[in-house]
Amino acid sequence: MAPRRRRAALLALMASIVSGACGGVAPSGSGPATPAEEASIAAPTPLQSLTTQLSGAAAALRGALEPEGFRLELVNRAFRTSEPPELSAAPRAVFQVDVGDPNAGYVTVYEFPEAASAATAGAALGRHLGSGFGQTNYALDAQFAVAQEGGTVIFTWWSRERSDDPARTERAFNLVSSVGQPIPVAR
Repeated sequence: MAPRRRRAALLALMASIVSGACGGVAPSGSGPATPAEEASIAAPTPLQSLTTQLSGAAAALRGALEPEGFRLELVNRAFRTSEPPELSAAPRAVFQVDVGDPNAGYVTVYEFPEAASAATAGAALGRHLGSGFGQTNYALDAQFAVAQEGGTVIFTWWSRERSDDPARTERAFNLVSSVGQPIPVAR
């Protein structure tokens, strides 16, 4: 009987260790880490299909990118950038520009009921990214682009230090940042 108890205890210990090791949240390998203050907010679920506004913003982005040889693909997994509370519950679509780096080229498009609320949220995002707290999850040389396109806010960033192909990534960043009405990000 003692060997059975030992074996059962050993199996229980191994199961506990394995489940503890698997239970942690592993980074996705892209985008900034979620700050502790935002950890209690669940990452938004990816949309199954794009709304009319999100489709319009995606079409505008593709219109800027495709003539220069870039593709814009919808990312079908949860993804959260550093953002202020005003954007935490906003519906969003996350895209990735093919810059040759699986950890770069992300573009988040937030959706709002109308242009006025998008402008307010975009200004909050610009202030957040310009603050010390908003920049803590990014490389020191990170450049940000925030813009309003109708009832959407478009956000992307890039870092020369973190880029596998700085020239291509910067070109894609500049094309994305040409879409919509720019919103300042003051540092």
